[in-house]
Amino acid sequence: MSIPLDQIYNYINNINNEMYNDCILIYRWYPHGSKKIQDFAGLYNWYHSLDYFTGIQYATMIIHDQEPLNYNQYQSNDILDYMKAVIGPGNWLMTKDLEIIELHKNLNLRLLVYSPFNVFDFSLLTHSEKNSLELDIYEKNGFIGVYWWCHAIIARDWFRYFQYIEQKKKVKKTFLIYNRAWSGTREYRLKFVELLIKQGLENRCRTTVNPIEPELGIHYESHNFSNTVWRPTEVLENYFPTSDANSCASADIAIDDYEATDIEVVLETLFDDQRQHLTEKALRPIACAQPFILASTAGSLEYLRSYGFKTYGHIWDEQYDLIKEPKERLIRIADLMRQIANWNPETRFIKMSEAQAVADYNKKLFFSKEWQENIINEYKNNLSDAMKIMTRNITATHVRKLQKIKSDSFLKDEQKEKFKKTFEIADKVKTKFNQ
Repeated sequence: MSIPLDQIYNYINNINNEMYNDCILIYRWYPHGSKKIQDFAGLYNWYHSLDYFTGIQYATMIIHDQEPLNYNQYQSNDILDYMKAVIGPGNWLMTKDLEIIELHKNLNLRLLVYSPFNVFDFSLLTHSEKNSLELDIYEKNGFIGVYWWCHAIIARDWFRYFQYIEQKKKVKKTFLIYNRAWSGTREYRLKFVELLIKQGLENRCRTTVNPIEPELGIHYESHNFSNTVWRPTEVLENYFPTSDANSCASADIAIDDYEATDIEVVLETLFDDQRQHLTEKALRPIACAQPFILASTAGSLEYLRSYGFKTYGHIWDEQYDLIKEPKERLIRIADLMRQIANWNPETRFIKMSEAQAVADYNKKLFFSKEWQENIINEYKNNLSDAMKIMTRNITATHVRKLQKIKSDSFLKDEQKEKFKKTFEIADKVKTKFNQ
């Protein structure tokens, strides 16, 4: 995503510096939203000017907070080949020693930082998901998770001017649904469109469909679905217009869409998963004071409520949020939409008045100073807990593994001296943090 987000990461860097005296180097993807290894870079260029013995004294924070975690994506020979090309000839990655190759490969994302063999045994992994098996894998392989809901701060930034806008409703459709891309974890969106058709809701929705996936350039009929249950059987483009939105569309709000509809049905990035990972999509209707139904992973409404928001269970049935089986949950959402679409005018007026009161409360909370401070304080607390583990584990363990492998072959005197000095620095850094 081409929208600039480094201002937020500069802010996080300032928090890190205030708490831990300039000892953490931040790495993120740029352009933002990418997950390509060639787009992974330090927040500041001066990282690369550090000499070896200075660089190894910094802890590493890898910020993986915008997209869902995927450990195996960076546990491949691709990451080794990329680093070989970047570092050039004469480095240990060029060796044919399988133990050394495996050691580097097992560093995963840590291999991409400027000084992967620093004195800290672990790397910080800043993320935005709960109930995550992917996080469990990372934490079993040298990373310490630092949870924060980054999309909350991102949404506050992107939608900040909408706190001053009040809707002037001229409702033409019951439901507003943004539906641009459908690849990867979003395949379920195609089946959702088909369910709308089967429920006879196509004329009650302000929405679109993309027969050609914008990121892959292929038609859904030619797509190899990760989960075949999401493959549609209807010709979807016969019922809905094609989206012309770009990849940055979720960073903006088209107020006309909200004024012309009663309820937004939010199609989140994750659905067929066990994780809670809510993005700016779930916060967009909140910023706009729009009632919503949330198509996401099970428990996502409770996730929102844990941050103080109210939802709509006293107005319509929100039991769909408790259903763990994804297809059944999606069917339940479409069925709820049919029920709402069939309200008589009197019922609709009463229920939408109640829903609007909830939406107005949520908007006020979202734009409050206290709510934003709660998000930041949560980050600070989680960083503090993670750094307690980090500072107890400063033994340069990755360097020791490398030394052990190399000791089986001839080590030059300067290499022996480098190892010795590295371990001395590790002892000094650990003493500094644990005084």
